[in-house]
Amino acid sequence: MNHSVGKQRGIGLVGTIFILVVLSSLAAYMVRLSTVQHVTTSMSIQSARAWYAAVSGLEWAVYRIENGGCPAIPSNLDVEGFSVQVEQCDPAVVSEGAGSYRLYRVAVNASRGSYGSPDYVSRDLMAVVRGD
Repeated sequence: MNHSVGKQRGIGLVGTIFILVVLSSLAAYMVRLSTVQHVTTSMSIQSARAWYAAVSGLEWAVYRIENGGCPAIPSNLDVEGFSVQVEQCDPAVVSEGAGSYRLYRVAVNASRGSYGSPDYVSRDLMAVVRGD
């Protein structure tokens, strides 16, 4: 009986090492998953902020159109750390019946970070605005 017990020595150590490897792999996966979720959430927030910065640039361009015409192109603004650029403001005269008015095609870009970096975010907006 002593002979069979001697052959099984160390089997508990193999099982313990296996469980440790599985648990450490699971912990590493959970850390990675948490990091990815954090980065995804952060980029989603930055994306929304970029959109609002672009809307601000568009509203500024509309204000300029209503008070004297298109702003100089390109016009650069800084909105909460975002670089906002009015890239296009093209007027066109539209005639309907006896009257006429102007339509302005306005394009705005808001960006933060440098292109190619992991934290780069950019949003483009385009609108057609009526001016008299």
